Amino acid sequence: MRIATTLIGLEKILAKECSGEVIIPGRVLFTKNKNLRSVLIVYNYIAYFKFKDEGEIYRNISKIKLKFKGSFRVDCSRIGEHMFNSQEIRQNIGEIIYNKGYKVDLNKPDNIFYVDIINEYCFFGKNPINLGKRNYRVRAGKDSLNAVLAYSLLKIANFKKDEVLLDPFCGDGIILIEAGLIGGKKLYGLNQDIKNASINSKVAKVKLNLYKNDLTWLSTLFKQNSVDLIVTKPLFQSKTKSVNFVDKIIKELFHQANYILKKNARMILLTPKTELIEKYAKLYNFNIKEELIVKCGNLNYKVLILNKKSFK
Repeated sequence: MRIATTLIGLEKILAKECSGEVIIPGRVLFTKNKNLRSVLIVYNYIAYFKFKDEGEIYRNISKIKLKFKGSFRVDCSRIGEHMFNSQEIRQNIGEIIYNKGYKVDLNKPDNIFYVDIINEYCFFGKNPINLGKRNYRVRAGKDSLNAVLAYSLLKIANFKKDEVLLDPFCGDGIILIEAGLIGGKKLYGLNQDIKNASINSKVAKVKLNLYKNDLTWLSTLFKQNSVDLIVTKPLFQSKTKSVNFVDKIIKELFHQANYILKKNARMILLTPKTELIEKYAKLYNFNIKEELIVKCGNLNYKVLILNKKSFK
């Protein structure tokens, strides 16, 4: 048995991809080895339990009978608010295993034991593999999108490889590259700086149609009712972006999308702030069909699934 981890909110997508079972948010138990793209870390499952305090973690792991050859190291991932840190967990569990008669090697161990703590749950496993890291991602900007999230947005959008896909805020090109790696060919991206997207796509060997233009150019690039799908992370209000500035950008996004998208086409938007999107969705006749909350770092993002549809 194996455990696959993903961003909290994406576990159903991962469970479907690996034919697994959601245990808790962000964690999926599965058996079949597959080429998974909606996963962050995969490791061999040994045990999992709930705990109330740090001591209970050590007591539970002390009871686990371990048999392995060679040296070991302990790694730890931790999500949530606790009275302990990951370094303490690594050191103390390492000492527990060392006292069972095994040799420690922090640099090139034969075995890596993995302590995966998420809120009040502790998973204990072995030999973690980072599948969320993408080798093509050699250039990343400040607001670069997590590749696992980018891939999952395409699955949420039910993206088909023969569709015309547009990311009008393409950044480092992650959404478009993920689409290309699963067979997409008609991939278009806009950004003020397309250098990172261009370099990453060449490393990935994915052909992208990239343009250093603003949103007003979309009606020139595309004919009316010609785009199947928009998947993007639009700008949102922040310390560096005022409400008035973002308001104009979101209004222009919906204005252009209303023109270039086919009837009943989909638009998937990732944002931590939905007020302006809800405002202009109503104004430009887009129906918000569904909302999904995804936790990424310290932000709770909403994935909004919209359809271009006239209200009656």
